[in-house]
Amino acid sequence: MSLFMRGAIATVAVSGLVLLSACGGGDDGSGEGDIEGAKDGGKSASASASASASVSGDPDAPKFHFPKGFDVVFEGGMTGDPEKDEVLRDHEYATKAISLSYATGDPDLPVANKYVQDAAGETFRYNLKKYRKSGKVSTGTTRYYDRKVELGKKKAAVTFCESQRDAFAKMVDTGKVIRTEPSPSDFTSVKDILEKRGGTWVVISSSAKGSDEKCAR
Repeated sequence: MSLFMRGAIATVAVSGLVLLSACGGGDDGSGEGDIEGAKDGGKSASASASASASVSGDPDAPKFHFPKGFDVVFEGGMTGDPEKDEVLRDHEYATKAISLSYATGDPDLPVANKYVQDAAGETFRYNLKKYRKSGKVSTGTTRYYDRKVELGKKKAAVTFCESQRDAFAKMVDTGKVIRTEPSPSDFTSVKDILEKRGGTWVVISSSAKGSDEKCAR
C-alpha cells in the first residue's frame, strides 16, 4: 500500500535524514536545539509531500468514531514516566485524528485542528484535500508500534513505526476498495515533533521514511 496517510503529513523530504536519532546535547539559547528537527516545527510547510490501553483511562479523551471497516491499532503500553506517557497519550490522539480525517475525507475536523498544527497541519490538510479530490478515502487497519519518546526543554519527539499492510484506499463513489499486493512500502518509520500548548502536546512537524526495513514485520 502506498503511503496515503503518513506520506500526507510528512514535511519536505531531506536526503540522509536520520529519523530515529538521540537527543542533541547542545543549547544555543533558543531552547529548540535539544530535539533534532524541532527547530523547523513552526515554519510553514511547502505544499508538495495488541491494542494499547493508553487512552482508555482518560475521562477527557476525545471520541473517535471510525467508519465501518476502518481501524487504528496501537501496540505497546506506557513507559511509566508521567511526562513521557502524557506525550504518548496526546500523540495517539493526534495520530487518530489524522486517521479519522483520511477515513472521512474531512480535513477540518476539530480534533485534528487541536492536535495537528503548524507545518504538520498545513501539509497534512493540503495533501488530504488532494487525496480526497481524487475520489478516495482510507479504509482497513493501520498499525503503530515501537513508539519511543525523546524529551527536550520545550519540545518532544516521538519516533515510531507504521504498517499499512492491511490499509487500503476506497473509492467514495463506488465503495470499491483498491487492494494492493504486500510490499516494502507498507512499512514506514516516522519522527513527529510535538510542542506543549495550553496543556496539550501538539504535533507541529513530521518526517517519514518509507519502505524502512527497521519497521518490516
